[in-house]
Amino acid sequence: MKKIKNRKIIIIVIVFAIIFLLVWIGYFYPKAIFHDNERELAKAGKRYFEVNSRTLPKENGRVLSVRLETLIKQKYIEEDLTIPNATCDIKESTVRVRNDNGSYNYYTYLKCGSFESNVDHKAPVITLNGENKITMSKGEKYQEAGIKSIIDDVDGVIDNNKAVIKGSVNTNKIGTYTITYTAKDRLDNSSTVTRTVEVIENLSNTIGEVTQTSNGVFKGLAENNYLMFNNMLFRIVRINSDKSILVVSDNSLFNVDFGGKRYTGSSLDEFLNTYFYSLLEKENQDMIVESKWCDDEINSDYMKTECSRYSEKRKIGILALEDYNNSLNNGESYLDDIRVTWYMNFNKEGNPWVLSTLYDYPNRVAAMDKDYLFNVKPAFTLKENVKIYDGNGTIDDPYIVREKEKIKRGASLNTREVGEYVSYSGYLFQIAKTEKEGSTELILDGVLGNYSNFPSIKYDNEGQDKIYNPKEKGNIGYQINQSMSEYIDTSLLENREIDVNIYKKEITYKGKHDTKKYKVRLSAPSTFTIFSAQKKNSASLGFWLRDSSYEKNKKVMIYPAGTTTYDYASDSSKASVKVSIFFDKDVYIKEGEGTKEKPFEVKK
Repeated sequence: MKKIKNRKIIIIVIVFAIIFLLVWIGYFYPKAIFHDNERELAKAGKRYFEVNSRTLPKENGRVLSVRLETLIKQKYIEEDLTIPNATCDIKESTVRVRNDNGSYNYYTYLKCGSFESNVDHKAPVITLNGENKITMSKGEKYQEAGIKSIIDDVDGVIDNNKAVIKGSVNTNKIGTYTITYTAKDRLDNSSTVTRTVEVIENLSNTIGEVTQTSNGVFKGLAENNYLMFNNMLFRIVRINSDKSILVVSDNSLFNVDFGGKRYTGSSLDEFLNTYFYSLLEKENQDMIVESKWCDDEINSDYMKTECSRYSEKRKIGILALEDYNNSLNNGESYLDDIRVTWYMNFNKEGNPWVLSTLYDYPNRVAAMDKDYLFNVKPAFTLKENVKIYDGNGTIDDPYIVREKEKIKRGASLNTREVGEYVSYSGYLFQIAKTEKEGSTELILDGVLGNYSNFPSIKYDNEGQDKIYNPKEKGNIGYQINQSMSEYIDTSLLENREIDVNIYKKEITYKGKHDTKKYKVRLSAPSTFTIFSAQKKNSASLGFWLRDSSYEKNKKVMIYPAGTTTYDYASDSSKASVKVSIFFDKDVYIKEGEGTKEKPFEVKK
């Protein structure tokens, strides 16, 4: 029994010895070395200030410091200070000297792993009055709220007047401003907090002020109602009673049949609220509010200015004749357009109205067959709280209502947005669609050629059906894909499969059709693709679109005036070439901003 007892005592002693050894190795020994290093750092720091005595603080209360990093570089300490399993921090470890009524007191702070000197090294905590982030309207007076308190864990409460405040706010200029507040304790431990002040311009307030004398409506040849939205130019029509804002595209973006005797449920309704709406960036979609659209019956009262019938609520619509009439001033309007454009009204037979300055005023309007293809200018209503980030509403400096992330050089083109411009092969294109991890579709901004030299083509496949076919010699599809490389470089273009819809009769958004697929590098766009309606080269002929019908003389072609061929185009017609192209996923942005003035330059 005695032997067993002695064995237990020995085991206990050994365990305690091991524990003591581990504690010594893990704490007491490193702690001892740490204190040795602390003394070495203090001596080195004092020698440094003795050698550089001219740098000693001359004013009472002033503090100077030197880092361990500097002492090592200048050979006041031979090498990095270490303790077992840790190297001392050369940037945070310092020796400070403070002038206290002519006497110099030294304070050493060393940090090595979990060990640190028992010297004040924590900065005071600054608490501001008011919010750290403030949003203000342009022109509003900025009142500096100042500091609520400065509290240090050693010095206690520090006088607010000792803090340094830097920065200013110009409330007459839109932007984000930063105010910094810096405070130090008696050993110069410094902390800084910031307050950001965002000066914004509310679009509703601005438009309300601009249109005060015209009852919230822009009239005549307005020059200050331009808005850039999703990289497309729009015009502000009016501010509504609830401070929401009605806007409409400055350009026709496509040609679509109306396809209904009321807007709700029509082909145009579905097209705008599915296809077009889906092209908008999520941040832009969030700015749009659902609205009822004026689609009342107009027969002979063309100059009607008040609406008496409305559609169901939709995000996207088009303007009504009432909107146009309300915009007139001395017989002129910024909405005037030579192109034949759909408006949201119907006659008693259920035929929708179009408007064009091709007609003599006041008879600029006519009721047309709902299955005809005419220009469409999408319209929508912006919420009342939309901010202006830049611009003054002119065509050269339109209102910007969304901040975009900075363009990254080297980013894939397919990460960009619909409507942005790309310069390629001497032409301007606009992005019509992007596929994540895939292709980017672009539509030519105008037609191929320059000045008065525009290539023009017609169906030369004699005796055969005049249906768009890139594989049939003489066909316009074949000519575009095979011959237009004379005008445009195809080296970066993807050989992409396209759908060619061939309609039974009328070419309409919901019309019955067959679909054939072809792989091409160059093709004409479809009338149901964004930017397919835009014609920028006034000296050219019209241009072909790729939609066809089995019926003779039913094609889609844009006339020189910029409008469609109503319901047909002759098989023998001749027109210029507007192309649709695809870049593959490896094409990236070399430079540019995606604007018309600074388009993206691309490379592969």
